[in-house]
Amino acid sequence: MSALVISLDFELFWGVTDSRTVENYGANIEGVWQAVPAMLALFKKYGIHVTWATVGMLMCKDFKQWSDLRPSIMPTYGRESCSTYSVSALARDLPKLFFARPLVEQILATDGQELASHTYSHFYCGETDSTVEQFIADLECNQRIFDEYQVKPTSLVFPRNQVRDEYLNSLLAAGFTAYRGNQNHWMYKDGHFVSGSFGKALRLIRFVDTYIPITGSHTFSLPTDIPQEQLINIPASQFLRPVSTHALANTMHLNRVKSGMKKAAMTNSVFHLWWHPHNFGRNLEASLMNLNTVLKYYRELNNEYGMQSFSMREVERISRIN
Repeated sequence: MSALVISLDFELFWGVTDSRTVENYGANIEGVWQAVPAMLALFKKYGIHVTWATVGMLMCKDFKQWSDLRPSIMPTYGRESCSTYSVSALARDLPKLFFARPLVEQILATDGQELASHTYSHFYCGETDSTVEQFIADLECNQRIFDEYQVKPTSLVFPRNQVRDEYLNSLLAAGFTAYRGNQNHWMYKDGHFVSGSFGKALRLIRFVDTYIPITGSHTFSLPTDIPQEQLINIPASQFLRPVSTHALANTMHLNRVKSGMKKAAMTNSVFHLWWHPHNFGRNLEASLMNLNTVLKYYRELNNEYGMQSFSMREVERISRIN
């Protein structure tokens, strides 16, 4: 069986507090309010099941609830800018950039959509001075906000793809059954992190890899016969880049995505595509055209090869059954 898996890192401004400003990125976040309903409409049109890995903080109804809801142990990052708790003034003054309960409710009301976790506070497992104990407290706080929606999340996406082995046992203890791992190539093993003298070169190679298949398609076989007490890694295959202003680059990137999808369809494998809703925040119409191209191609592969659309939770459940 071949499958297309899509997971989205739903963050609002919580996901970029250490790297962006309201001045240079606020419009992208505001655009999420239009992007999410538009994406849901396309997913419904093409019968696409999607995992929405959601930062728990954005699920709060307002600033007061966010202020009152705190983990028992707060994160202590070496870089203070990494802490989402450091932007309380912005969250108070610009709630639309931080809280989106109506969008979460729209996701839950749409067939085939899985509400998953991106941790409560966009917790960085790979940052200096973060600890497993802090991560556990974050997950406990996360479940408290999910309880308001009567949802028990079972899939998790690590913020900035900072997958760390020492944190995985904590996921099992918290009731998670699957997570999104990184592409199976040394260039991606540390997630977002690239450091040292080779850092700039590695970023450039990764960028080029989204247009030209330097590291391959990263398709993988559906896991089978996984025992209940074991987490399932559902690794990423490719990031769907924001729309390029250069038509050729945009075409090359879409062809790269479609090539991976076709390989998965032809080899009974899985292709796992991911992006952030705020990547659609600007140039929404062009972004939706790109997404429509990808999903229309999925339907072609579904008709020709029987490719299926699965959320991460569905992959996990199928893997337990086989």
